[in-house]
Amino acid sequence: MREAFDRLGAELRGEIQASAAETRAYVDDRLQTTTGEMRRHFEVVGESLRSDIRAVAEGVVLLGQRVDRGFAEQAGQVGGLDRRVLRLEVRVKSLEDERKTRRPRRRR
Repeated sequence: MREAFDRLGAELRGEIQASAAETRAYVDDRLQTTTGEMRRHFEVVGESLRSDIRAVAEGVVLLGQRVDRGFAEQAGQVGGLDRRVLRLEVRVKSLEDERKTRRPRRRR
């Protein structure tokens, strides 16, 4: 009986070791497959993000150029207004000076 139990134990240990090796091989294979799938998925996601970031960056550049042109136009308009105000100030000053230099009218 002892021999039978020893033989049965040895067979059982052998089956357990074989099963463990099969399980390890299966898990390793599934992990490699899953890892490869995840890597491909994240590469696709990463490329999509790069594309989106590139589009946003181009939009920011275009917007910056439009803002710069707007500022340049505004600066030109303000410069023109400054010149007009300066000319008006000169005219007002000369009119005031003329008024001061005239002789007052005599009362009759």
